[in-house]
Amino acid sequence: MLTLTEPIYLSRLLKVRFLAIALFSLITFPLSAQNLMKVKTIQLEASPSTVSQDRQGYFYIGLTNGDIDKYDREGNLLYHFSAPKNGQVSLIEAWQGLRIFCYYQDFQDYLYLNRFLTESERFSVPNNQASFLSLVTLAWDNNLWIVDAQELNLKKIELPSNELITETPFNLNLENSSYQFEHIRDYQNRLYISDKQNGILIFDRFGNYLETLPISGVEHFSFVADELVYLKDDSVFFIDVYTKKEREIGLPDPSYKFVLMENSVLICFADTKVDLYQIN
Repeated sequence: MLTLTEPIYLSRLLKVRFLAIALFSLITFPLSAQNLMKVKTIQLEASPSTVSQDRQGYFYIGLTNGDIDKYDREGNLLYHFSAPKNGQVSLIEAWQGLRIFCYYQDFQDYLYLNRFLTESERFSVPNNQASFLSLVTLAWDNNLWIVDAQELNLKKIELPSNELITETPFNLNLENSSYQFEHIRDYQNRLYISDKQNGILIFDRFGNYLETLPISGVEHFSFVADELVYLKDDSVFFIDVYTKKEREIGLPDPSYKFVLMENSVLICFADTKVDLYQIN
């Protein structure tokens, strides 16, 4: 029978351990900032208040001075909108592309812009269906989703009649009684709501509660295919909303407030700039 001498055995054991450690590092450690190559920086005239992206990869920035800008995938400014009514936009939903939904929480109204950022229509959120603390977004069927943070319920409003379609109280589905709602998005026939204390709340297309992704502290999020994308600490995190598989990319700058992704390019928004990174 073949027997290994002690030196050979120890050498092979060390090699096995080294390979195991290397494999573990590849599996568990995030992609570092050194794997990102900055391809462009865009200087902003004001801080971003919200961002969005359409299906063609164009991205939109709502600025704190009330302006809205549209950029192409290479970061070139295409169109500019200055609202005749002063006030910053609270949410932009651009997934339709030809019609961009903009919600103004301060005024409790919303408007539609066309793809050239020309204002076409402006409407008030029905007073009997929402409070001043509400989040509002466009639903998949062109009706309105409203998160009423005062009444603690989720409502769906039919347009243009403003009639209530569905209403879901949060306290009947969730254990916690305290919420801090930040962002809302209708995506792939599901509704996602970020609550800084509880996580990402998920509802079906009819407003029925499904589950909560236990991700605390998230203010804004976006999507790439089946992955939910969000910023936390100094990294961008991706979580598959169906398999729950996660991945992470470290960022070189801790000052980013929002992040979007187009193909293999990360679009990172800070107070005075937008950085575009190619993922290598």
